[in-house]
Amino acid sequence: MELASVSGFLGLLPPALIAFAFFWAVKRAGSRQVIVHRLWQFVRGKHEIADPEIRAFAEEEASFISFRILAGVPVSSLEKAHELIRWTKLNDVQMYRLRLCGDFFDPDARQVKVDELPSGFTQKLRAAWMMWWLLVAAVSFGSLFLDRTVLSLNATQRSFFATSTEFGTLSSIIPFGSKSLKAADCTRPASANAERSGFTEQEVGILCSILTDSGTNAFLKRTLAEQFWSSVKLFGVSAVLFWMSFFSWIAGASAKKLAGRQIDPAVPGSQLSLGLST
Repeated sequence: MELASVSGFLGLLPPALIAFAFFWAVKRAGSRQVIVHRLWQFVRGKHEIADPEIRAFAEEEASFISFRILAGVPVSSLEKAHELIRWTKLNDVQMYRLRLCGDFFDPDARQVKVDELPSGFTQKLRAAWMMWWLLVAAVSFGSLFLDRTVLSLNATQRSFFATSTEFGTLSSIIPFGSKSLKAADCTRPASANAERSGFTEQEVGILCSILTDSGTNAFLKRTLAEQFWSSVKLFGVSAVLFWMSFFSWIAGASAKKLAGRQIDPAVPGSQLSLGLST
C-alpha cells in the first residue's frame, strides 16, 4: 500500500470513529435526541438557560438520555428510570443483567415477558449457531498469520500448500508427514522427490517447472495478499454474526434466570402500571 493511501485511510479514521460513537449513542438511547442535545450544548456553550422551567426541563431530558445510554435499558420516562433504580437496589438485581435480557424484559413494568421466552430447543439452536460462528471467526483469524495458500494443479486436480519458496501436499503440515518440495530439490530424480514429498512423478515435474519460473514468486505473493484480505473480511463478518448470535442466546438465558427468581415488580411509594384502560 502506498504512503498516500495509508495517510488517506488514517485521515478518515477519526471522523469514522466519531460517527460510530454517535450511532452507538443513538441506538443505545433509542432516540436521536442525543444528537440534538449535543448540538444544543455546542450552540449555547457555557451559557445557562435563563428560564427556570425550561432549564429544569432540559436537565431532566439530559438525565433521561444519560440513564438510557449508561444503563442501556429503554425506560419510557425519567420517573420510570427512578423506579427501576430503586427496584434493582431493593431486589439486588444488577442493571447490566436487565440489559442482557433485551426485549424479553419490560423495564416500565419491571417484569420478564414470560410468554415470549424462547423454548429450550430454540436456545440450543442459538447456542449451536453461536459456536459455529465462533469457530469460523477463530479459523479465519488464525489464517491471517498463514504464510501459505492452497492451490490446485489443473492436470491432476491435486490440491497443495504453496509458499513463495516451496510446495507441499496437504499432509505436509502434519508432524512427520510428507516433506515439502523446494526449488533446490528439483535437481534430484523425480522418483526420489515423489517418494519424499507425496506427489506423483508427473506432479513433481510440473511443480518443479513452476518453482523455477521467474513469475511464480510474484504470483504467489499476490495470491497470499488476496487470501489475507479474504480472511480479514470473513473474520469481520463472522465476528459480527457471533456477537449478534451471542446476545440473542444470552438474552433468553438471562431472562429465564431472572424470571425464575419471581421478583415482585412493585416498588414502595410508586404506582405499578398494569396496562389496564378504562
